[in-house]
Amino acid sequence: MPVHRSQRGRPFGLVLLAVTFWGAGLLAWIPGAFRSPSSGRPRSRVVLRARGGEDWRAHAASLQVPADYAGPHYQGPASVNDVFVDGLLNMYKNQGKLPMKYVYMMALDVLDLLKQEKSLQRVAVPEGSKITVVGDLHGQYFDFVHMIQQVSGKPSPQNPILFNGDFVDRGPWSVEVLMCLYAFKLQHPQAVHFNRGNHESEMTNYQYGFANEVQVKYEKKLMDLFSESFRHLPLAHVLQDQVFVSHAGLPGPQERLWEDWMQKAPDEAAGVLKREQQVTLAEIEASNRVVEPNPMEYPLVIDLLWSDPKGANGYGPSTRVPMVYTFGPDIAKNFLEANGLKYMLRSHETKSAGHQETIPGVHTVFSAPNYIDRAGNMAAVAVLTNKGGNLDKEFIQFTHQPHPPVESGAYMPGKSLAPA
Repeated sequence: MPVHRSQRGRPFGLVLLAVTFWGAGLLAWIPGAFRSPSSGRPRSRVVLRARGGEDWRAHAASLQVPADYAGPHYQGPASVNDVFVDGLLNMYKNQGKLPMKYVYMMALDVLDLLKQEKSLQRVAVPEGSKITVVGDLHGQYFDFVHMIQQVSGKPSPQNPILFNGDFVDRGPWSVEVLMCLYAFKLQHPQAVHFNRGNHESEMTNYQYGFANEVQVKYEKKLMDLFSESFRHLPLAHVLQDQVFVSHAGLPGPQERLWEDWMQKAPDEAAGVLKREQQVTLAEIEASNRVVEPNPMEYPLVIDLLWSDPKGANGYGPSTRVPMVYTFGPDIAKNFLEANGLKYMLRSHETKSAGHQETIPGVHTVFSAPNYIDRAGNMAAVAVLTNKGGNLDKEFIQFTHQPHPPVESGAYMPGKSLAPA
């Protein structure tokens, strides 16, 4: 089926759908987010922020710790030990609150660590050792703390953990989950690894509750700091030169075609959406990740954070959002073989058992049980152990835990805990 193009050579559907969805998500609170007034060309969301306009460290220094605060005290990365981490986990279980001063200080120190990392991180898993990969968490704190204390164990040099994105949104304890993750990173920066998920971005954070939660629990401008830390999260990891891990998917087609007919004829779309030259790990490593995702400027970021596998070969149009693509078994096979990899781990999709070999060589792990309090799914973590030079995978399942009577999505716009 022919692809109809405008006089400028770009598909009509691509421009219309992309601007409608991605533009609406950002433009709702960022006037002129996609166009430079002087050149008319697309530009990144990040350039709109006056970088350094707010001295976050000076602001943190001006804040006071409440006199009646009885939880762990943060005095820099060296102060984060087992006592601090256990105190934080237990304080949050009792619905306590970390002082805003400490939240700023910890987020700034994590940002400094993330700035030293690359868009693609490589992690060694020596023979006889292991690494655990954790999928989506989505602010479900009471499931998260159960997982840490009863399933995966706390991260340490002997028990490294890769948290594979979607730490926040929907669940009403996203701040608590995030600050525990940041405490882990501060205690063991070489043993705690993060990938960015599609919910570590401003568009989703304002739509699905995290930004409102930050405003209600602390103050609105703290969200700017969290967003900056999210922009510095790596996009992917390679474990022991064998396993590719990203939150969602793989590089999409070379020509980013998007037409209305593709949704109705995905098999024919697979014949149009192609990739002749494979993206290399070095290219991912060198890519610019310090951006807000949008498909016009940063297609690779969109692919790694948003795409899904599908059963049929080739690429196809995603039903999630415009200009996101699905990828078939042949696409995964070609990427893995071209880069000398054995298999892929990803997250991004709820699975009834908490894990699934979604297509050959591509395994999904999802770590938020009974997602949004009604999906009824199990959760799992993936434990990869180096046995004789090969990373063998095992999935450990767990179920949801009771939590205080706060509904999932309570901080989303218009919901019960959202600011007026």
